Amino acid sequence: MPNTEKILKYLLITNILIILTVYYIEYIMGIYACNLCKYQRVPVFINIFLLSILIINKKKFFKLLYILILSITINIMISTYHIGIEQNIFSESKICTSKDNILNKDELLKQLEKKNDAGCSKVTFKLFGLSLSMLNFFTNIVFLILCVHILRNEKE
Repeated sequence: MPNTEKILKYLLITNILIILTVYYIEYIMGIYACNLCKYQRVPVFINIFLLSILIINKKKFFKLLYILILSITINIMISTYHIGIEQNIFSESKICTSKDNILNKDELLKQLEKKNDAGCSKVTFKLFGLSLSMLNFFTNIVFLILCVHILRNEKE
């Protein structure tokens, strides 16, 4: 098994690629991203920050590693909920609806032109036959396994 620093660098590079990919899909390809998709990005940014610190500075290694594991776990929970909505296991909540206050007809027209009425249940983009929330779920499970592996090996 690769050493801890190599695993951390792999995780950092993968998280950066994930963020770049989702922004490419949303802004370059013009694929709609629902609110839950956007919420799933927050832990990825936290992961990038924590992994950068873990690679550069080994102080407080275990505290930061536990926070990283918590961030990954939160992302797994959000993606699980998102998958549940996509599969009609859960009904869409207010999280999935736009919070724009439309005050006049011009704002209504702009809102309709954005095409952001898909909500969280409609999968508008798939990669390898899986929705991005499913890919996020599986990726974060792998990240969690790797972090637990690091935690076990570093404590020994």
